[in-house]
Amino acid sequence: MIAEIYVLDVPFHADRAYTYYIPQTLEDSVVPGSVAEVPFGRGNRRMTGIVTAVRDGEAPEGSKPVAAIVGDGPVLDGELLGLCLFVKEYTLSTFGDALRTVVPPNALSKIVTYYRVNADTDAVKSAMQALKGAVGERGRLVWSLIEHRQRFTRQAVQAEVDFDCTKTLSAMLDLGIIEKCTEVKRSSAGLIRRTYSPSSALADGDAWDAAFAGITGRNQRKLLDALRHAAEEGSSREESALYEAAGLTQAAGHNAAKALAEKGLLVAAEETDYRNPFTVESLLAEAGTVEETPKPVLTDEQARAYREIEELLTGGEPAAALLYGVTGSGKTNVILAAIDRVLADGRGAIMLVPEIALTPQTVGIFLRRYGDRIAVIHSGLSAGERFDAWRRIREGLADVVIGTRSAVFAPLSNLGLIVIDEEQEYTYKSDADPKYHAHDIARWRCREHGAVMLLSSATPSVTSYYKAKTGVYRLVELKERYNGAALPAVEIYDMRGETARGNLSPVGARLAEKLREDKAAGHQAILFLNRRGYNNYVACKSCGRSIKCPNCSVTLTYHAYRSRLARIDKTDERYEENRRENGTLICHLCGHREKVPEKCPACGHEHFMFMGAGTQKAEDDIVSMFPDLNVLRMDYDTTQSKFAHEEILAQFRRGEADVLLGTQMVTKGHDFPRVATVGVLNADGSLAVDDYRAAERTFAMLTQVIGRAGRADVPGTAVIQTYDPGNEVIRLAAEQNYEKFYEGEIKLRKSLTFPPFCDIAVITLSGEDEGYLGLVTTRMYERVIELTRLDFRDIPLVLYGPFEAPIYRVQNTCRMRLVLKCRLTKRTRAFLAELLTEFGKSGPSRFTGGMVQTRSARRVTVSVDLNPSTV
Repeated sequence: MIAEIYVLDVPFHADRAYTYYIPQTLEDSVVPGSVAEVPFGRGNRRMTGIVTAVRDGEAPEGSKPVAAIVGDGPVLDGELLGLCLFVKEYTLSTFGDALRTVVPPNALSKIVTYYRVNADTDAVKSAMQALKGAVGERGRLVWSLIEHRQRFTRQAVQAEVDFDCTKTLSAMLDLGIIEKCTEVKRSSAGLIRRTYSPSSALADGDAWDAAFAGITGRNQRKLLDALRHAAEEGSSREESALYEAAGLTQAAGHNAAKALAEKGLLVAAEETDYRNPFTVESLLAEAGTVEETPKPVLTDEQARAYREIEELLTGGEPAAALLYGVTGSGKTNVILAAIDRVLADGRGAIMLVPEIALTPQTVGIFLRRYGDRIAVIHSGLSAGERFDAWRRIREGLADVVIGTRSAVFAPLSNLGLIVIDEEQEYTYKSDADPKYHAHDIARWRCREHGAVMLLSSATPSVTSYYKAKTGVYRLVELKERYNGAALPAVEIYDMRGETARGNLSPVGARLAEKLREDKAAGHQAILFLNRRGYNNYVACKSCGRSIKCPNCSVTLTYHAYRSRLARIDKTDERYEENRRENGTLICHLCGHREKVPEKCPACGHEHFMFMGAGTQKAEDDIVSMFPDLNVLRMDYDTTQSKFAHEEILAQFRRGEADVLLGTQMVTKGHDFPRVATVGVLNADGSLAVDDYRAAERTFAMLTQVIGRAGRADVPGTAVIQTYDPGNEVIRLAAEQNYEKFYEGEIKLRKSLTFPPFCDIAVITLSGEDEGYLGLVTTRMYERVIELTRLDFRDIPLVLYGPFEAPIYRVQNTCRMRLVLKCRLTKRTRAFLAELLTEFGKSGPSRFTGGMVQTRSARRVTVSVDLNPSTV
């Protein structure tokens, strides 16, 4: 028998299924989805692979054998294996990248290759002279790095030298100076909880007394006494709790338990312990009580919407629908009713939310309704918690999954519904390999399971609404707010006069007035500013140049150490010095940090302008203006700790703060009944972005944040601060008029041929050497033209570029781009795969006539992003 195996950790141009023959001893264990250890390449390096197919037949000449099967069984079932192959083909990624996205790392066994120095020192000494002749001074340098190490990897050595060390290590291996070793790093088995209970021999008090009389070991008597008390009091019999009660260390307790078990006095039991921070028990600890959420009575409009979705759920065919409803219309009630129906049919459901910040609210609702049958998956959890959630789903212990983008891969065996809430959000598109979109994965999985994909939004993406209007999706509408609640009043406030009146704060006069009114009435407010930090940039007052990151083509953002700089008297001659002492400059791309310089690096003058406002400055200004207001800030800087999102939102919900100030994580999906005012501090920033979706995203952002106000009995008001009050996008968002916005936007996109009337592929070339990058980019441009005139002349496309990426340099790597407007068919993907393969194989001599000498010049990477989140 022969097996088709994808070897992990190979580059794109080498990523394909390789044929191996199966030794007789492994015929029963080599099955599709299993993890295999295989020899690969000329040196027969032991590597990890995934078996994708097994068939009868004669192996081609020169085929290698499968060396071993790693793990206890297949890690992928048929659907997940097909999903990995789909992600690989659809996103033009490697199978290994696809696998690590679909399956959590802890679930995978892998082969680890490392080197060690030969223990025979005499043999090593005699071989060193030959090494010098083979690779010269490089051999001596590598030897100085590894001589005293017990083990090392090629990657570790490579990180410490400025040349390719592969040839040097190969020479050392051939000469017997080092040895290559492999070991299997097995997948995690999860946590095991051990409990103890008295054996049947300890049936009554006399039996306990007799047992004590027959034991002489002090530790055994302590443990038996602790077990007796636990049995009488009904307290925990967990291993660690009993050891602690007995006053024993882990080792002493284990030995005592073993001895008692051998005497027939104690029985040990083991069960899997799932690390799950989202349980009814945890909710009870937080809230003090957990009442099952009564099923809401649907309004006539909601009931009609549910019936339309139910028709798709019971149709037995894969389908897609767009639930389009104004903010506060009760879309969640309709979604919950649909999930109830799916669960009643014995199937599972996945609920996707765009941000971790939305997870706590959603989890609270779902826990009260469905109990511990839910599982949560998002990047804020530890690797062990994500792995245990994945195991609970796979083992059938959870059939309702909540999470961000990656939860779309949850291994539900009988999937009935995938809900994508706030479906227009760009966070559903991955910017790292594989560059997948949750919509595409959901469509594939719903097709495989005969399930329904339900998109939900008050501001659908233009592409999704177009598909709904043209019949690709079922359009389900909710036009009224739940229980007749009124939409908030919206005021567009012109900020152009604020500076003339001496107000340099990001909070205008009208918004300040509303904050005072809310404080007096006991109401709350949400303020939105989509920029973190204190000041956007720092510039020299003399020459005007801003301070830029040394590694990236962006200015550094000023962050305050203590978020109270606004209280320092600005007329104080030490004000600027205080700024230097109380803050730092940070790059939001690479993380570079530096102090504010004493003099301008360009002209040498000493005085700087601190320009623009981020959430830190807004917080300071509000506290200065209203000392009696309690302000909570929610942005990337304040949500780095685990469960920080949950803690901040819970504080605000409990009324411990008057104002919640933050970036876009405060704008979507939250339901705070006491919020009366929503303020947008700068509505113009997102309109200035160089992206064809700038208007769409600004409209969605403003509409969503407006919808956070007046969601209960408290009348709502939204204040939109802008320097362009006549802008049509801002005006339509204030009117909550999505249909009119869509009409104008879809006409514009059709006339200019932008999605949904085409697809966009962005080819990015990255390298440290600008000159070499330019050569490769020019060759890529020429090759695209050649291929589209010859082998792929049947593909209609429009080529733009090459040109610099919007941010040209990131972490000292320069980036060039080509942009293609096309249709993403199989032929188009084959064309793009041909480019990736060809330029992945090509060495530097092809572009430079063999004159390349530096290591950095050899490192130009090529990637393709299909319909990227930003263009």
